[in-house]
This record gives sequence, C-alpha cells and structure tokens, in this order.
Amino acid sequence: PPPPPPPFFCTLTPAYAIASCLGGSEMCIRASPYLVYMKPLLLILCILFAATTHAQTDGTSKVIDDLNRAIDRAVVNRDLAILQKHYGEDFVFTHGTGTVDSKESWMKSIQKLTDDNRFTSREHDSTQVELHGDIAIITGKLSAVRLTPKETKRYALRYVRVYALRKKTWQLISHRTTEEWHL
Repeated sequence: PPPPPPPFFCTLTPAYAIASCLGGSEMCIRASPYLVYMKPLLLILCILFAATTHAQTDGTSKVIDDLNRAIDRAVVNRDLAILQKHYGEDFVFTHGTGTVDSKESWMKSIQKLTDDNRFTSREHDSTQVELHGDIAIITGKLSAVRLTPKETKRYALRYVRVYALRKKTWQLISHRTTEEWHL
C-alpha cells in the first residue's frame, strides 16, 4: 500500500477544498497556503454582501415610508394625480367602521372634499416596514384632523398597509384599519 499522505495534506480539488473549508475542514486550511487566505477573504466578501443587502433593504424601507407619508399628504392636498399613480387598480381600503372602499370609490370621496369639508392633517407615527421582495407591509399609527361644516374631528388609528412594486412603481394595494379612537 502507498504511504499515508504527509500531515495536513489536502487531496481535494481547489473548488471542493474551498467548499469543504467553508464547512470547517481545518485540515485543508493547513495544507494549502492559498486557502489560508481564501477563508478570510470569503468571510469579508460575505460581510460586504450582507452589508450591501442590508443597505438596499434600508433604502427600500425609507422609500416605502416616505411614499406612505406622501400619499396621505396627497389626500390632504387633494392631489389626485399622485393618488392615481400610487393606488393600485385593485386597492382595497377597509376603514375602522368596517366600510370598504375600492380605488374608484375612495378617489371619488377625496374628489368631493371641499374647503369646508376636508382633511387638514394626516400624520404618521411609529411606522415599521417589512419587505418581502416586491411586496412591502407597513404598520403604523395615523393621526387625522378632518374639518366639517359642523365640527373639527380629530382621530387616530392603527393600520396595516400593503404595497406592491409594479412596473418599477410602488403602489398601495391594501389599507386596513385595525384600531381607531377619537382624540
């Protein structure tokens, strides 16, 4: 029989050796001088990839949070062009009262607002964005002030909203109020 290999000798091909070494085979690391440098290099590359992915996630989360706030500013300003662009055709708005609006019915109600019957404020607080590829879920608290001919209504609500990335544009496809109270 042939003599045993010298200590710390690795008979693996370089690609298999790298895979084995990443799995923890110290024998390969000691045997191959270039693998001594490969493991730390691969670790650094993994860290850089993770940091880049995290930065992209943080950037997308900010885009969603900013859009979420911009949509409610558009409701206050009755800016139908922004709303038309960022509400999906399949948008469903479930109010705290149980009323359900489609994109069309909600847009009509915004269109009917007048100077003496309108929202004066819709501000977000405690928002959290959860990303799932081309879907984003945002939760938060919305405080609203609505002027009517008889009174000024102040209320707050907690919500869950779902956004979908469609044709490179994030669109709100669902708003569900989970809790509502008057201020």
